[in-house]
Amino acid sequence: MSRGIYCRKLRLSDKSFLPANLIAKKMKNQFLRKLLTLLFTILFFAALLNPPLIQAGQSVGVLSVDVNYPSKGLNWLELFLREELSLQLQLADRFSVITPDTMHRWHQRLSEKDAVKLSSRVPESTAITLLKPDRFLQLSLQKVLNQISVTWEISSFAEKKSRQIIQSTHSWNNPDKLTASLLIDLEKDTFFGNLTHFPQGYSWDGIRNFYQWRLKPVPSLNSPKWEARKGELESLLLSYPSLASSINFYKAIMLIKESSVVYPAHVPSLNSAEKEISAAMKQHPGNAEHHTLLSLIHYLRSEPLFAKQQANIADKLNPGNGMAMILYGLTIGKNPQSGSSFIKQGLRHYPFVAEPSHIGWQPYHLLVRDLEPWLISAASDKSLNYEQLMRAGKEHYNAKRWTEARQSFEDASLLEPNLPDPALYQVKVQLAQHDSLNALPKLAKLQSRFPRHPEINLYLGYAHEKLKNHHKAENLYRRVLHLNPKHRKALLRLGAVLIKLGKHGEAKSFLESLTRKYPLYTVAWWNLGIVYLHFGEMELAEAAWEESLRLEPENNQVRLRLEQLREEMYYVSVAQ
Repeated sequence: MSRGIYCRKLRLSDKSFLPANLIAKKMKNQFLRKLLTLLFTILFFAALLNPPLIQAGQSVGVLSVDVNYPSKGLNWLELFLREELSLQLQLADRFSVITPDTMHRWHQRLSEKDAVKLSSRVPESTAITLLKPDRFLQLSLQKVLNQISVTWEISSFAEKKSRQIIQSTHSWNNPDKLTASLLIDLEKDTFFGNLTHFPQGYSWDGIRNFYQWRLKPVPSLNSPKWEARKGELESLLLSYPSLASSINFYKAIMLIKESSVVYPAHVPSLNSAEKEISAAMKQHPGNAEHHTLLSLIHYLRSEPLFAKQQANIADKLNPGNGMAMILYGLTIGKNPQSGSSFIKQGLRHYPFVAEPSHIGWQPYHLLVRDLEPWLISAASDKSLNYEQLMRAGKEHYNAKRWTEARQSFEDASLLEPNLPDPALYQVKVQLAQHDSLNALPKLAKLQSRFPRHPEINLYLGYAHEKLKNHHKAENLYRRVLHLNPKHRKALLRLGAVLIKLGKHGEAKSFLESLTRKYPLYTVAWWNLGIVYLHFGEMELAEAAWEESLRLEPENNQVRLRLEQLREEMYYVSVAQ
């Protein structure tokens, strides 16, 4: 027994006598296996945390698209052209396109700051230069029958700042042909070079229905109207498959919003949203907005590594993507405070509001809970808070929520008592509520402080006109035109006041000159028809009202009066 034990011990101990090179070889192989595993892990997470650098092109943004005439019924066209032009430039794979939602927010902020609509200049000294654009595009449109007149304003922010104006006329055929012809306009700027048009197969019927759906008020979450809205989106997808990418995008948004019913967010809804956004990405890859939304989905699912990856991709595609910076900051470290600098930078680039925006209808308000420390800090900034209050007040004003609008403008006035705009808007609320008597002294006081402010003089004239002080209204409208000879509202109001004063001869001469100079002023043709009728020139009145109705076909008042005039002309001809 002792011999067996001895032999077993000897065999076991023989291993200690293996050659040194074999032991070293085994150790080397084990080390290499572990090293390869470690290296693979490092590379995987490095790619996850820091995706390969995407070579972004020169930065371009469509700052505004304004449909001047007809001003009613074509707000969907503004939204479509801004997004379609941005998409076409993105598909060219040569430009870094600042997202339409970001551009819309900056346009609002700059418009409020300057107290005018940005139609002739881009303020180069404003914070918008943080976006480091190479080109900003602004369009003004006038649609008459099957023709559309376009004025481009292309602003350069290179070393030598410049501004180029391009005017052209295009046929109103179909969306693809219009877009293609607009891209030809852009080629006149050598910065854009030869652009390739990527047809989408859209129809005007599909575009109009989809963007009108977009512009509807957002209903309460999971209400019957909400469900009906989802059904409308599904119907649009069946009817207009060429719009599938955009429809998938908004289906994802609705699902993300539905996920917010519970906290933390409802994961199955987020999973469905990911499928929708993935479908949209397959049709239009490289869209920064898609990656930003996907980053939000991962963030709400508590997947910070993937959220960070998608935010990084979105920012590389479109540098200056404020929301991507915010999401990157929220996921960069063990807690949001680690990414504070990125969050602050994102909030400077992206005018964040804690609610769906009118144009983008984005769901990023779900981040309010996590962004509260930075939003409170930003709210303490006087200038930013003033802009937020003015923006909110104007949204309430446009929606005819008079109480809320008045409160916002009053709060803004307390912050900036030396600026005229909050006080002017408070008075505009009174005029909208037909309280001209109490609005008049406030406007007179404002005019004494700001005697050369065109809008104050205009609304003071309007208040006098409502109170039948037509001579004072005439003088004030003429004063506005002295300050700004092309002020459209003053031109139109002066024509109406001349008629009310019985100055029909002067009104006739003025309106004939006005319609020759500005043939697309619908109201001017209407007033000219009234003047012609006063002088018994029924055929001229008919022609003027026909032109007014041609410019604004949905105006039932003009249509009805034109039919009445034709009946009168018929009976006159029969009597003769």
